[in-house]
Amino acid sequence: MIAQGEQLKGRGFTVWIEGDAVLIKYGVLYYGFLGTKRVPVSNITSVNWKDPGDWTVGFLELSILGEKAASPYASPNVQHQNRLSFERAELPKFAALRDWIQERIGKLGGAAPSPADELTKLAALLNDGFITQAEFDAQKAKLLA
Repeated sequence: MIAQGEQLKGRGFTVWIEGDAVLIKYGVLYYGFLGTKRVPVSNITSVNWKDPGDWTVGFLELSILGEKAASPYASPNVQHQNRLSFERAELPKFAALRDWIQERIGKLGGAAPSPADELTKLAALLNDGFITQAEFDAQKAKLLA
């Protein structure tokens, strides 16, 4: 479990939770003058994770809704500013942060199912005899409209 305001130190940044948002303060040496970024959990679309190895760092990478990509001429650290790298000793704390974010993303609900998924479900209901061909056709027309 991660506490509100508990600061986690990574490679060139500090991250903490404030309310229902993740705050990331970037170090000047690694990231230049990016400053501090506040990311509401509602804007996080996914979390990528890599465990640290014996000779490598792990990372927690956030995909953020509506965020523009950094310039291709920027440093690699700036280009991957949402990739929060950490050492093996910090694994439990960053895993708790990952779990906290994923739990809140799940509560917000996912995206609406695609029309293809809905059609597949309707076809299964038709094949099992739970709906008629006319009902299937009517629902299909709604989905494809």
